Amino acid sequence: MPLIEVTVKIPEERVGEFYELVGRWLAGAQLEAEPLDMPATTPTDWTQSDDDLALARAVWGKFSPRAQAFFALLMDHAGHKMSAENLAATLDIPHGKAGVAGVLAWPARHCAAVNKTVPWQWEEGSEGGGALYWVETKVAIVFRKVRS
Repeated sequence: MPLIEVTVKIPEERVGEFYELVGRWLAGAQLEAEPLDMPATTPTDWTQSDDDLALARAVWGKFSPRAQAFFALLMDHAGHKMSAENLAATLDIPHGKAGVAGVLAWPARHCAAVNKTVPWQWEEGSEGGGALYWVETKVAIVFRKVRS
């Protein structure tokens, strides 16, 4: 089958999600949207309650191996800000800082589905390094309990 090149402009922060979608499409996967069952209420922060530990266990189990590696690294350095470029290089995430955004797409959805905030924090970083990411210690404690 002949291949053609297609150019599409998309928001930079959604490049990873775009690659994931195209990859699934090329593999012949069904592309219908999954129901997210997102509650209409404001997501709540993670706590160390038994209920939140159960939710964290369920959410963690849905993270891709790359997302688990991403969060494991941040949890092991809780409170320490890391640039998207350094995270991508350390974890061998394709497409650099845009790939990091892609790694976060599904974990965000999984957290929203259980009405919880995302387990990471971020802020704009330097021009070349992309955003800075970190996990607060109190959230790292919850997810450390469920990652093994």
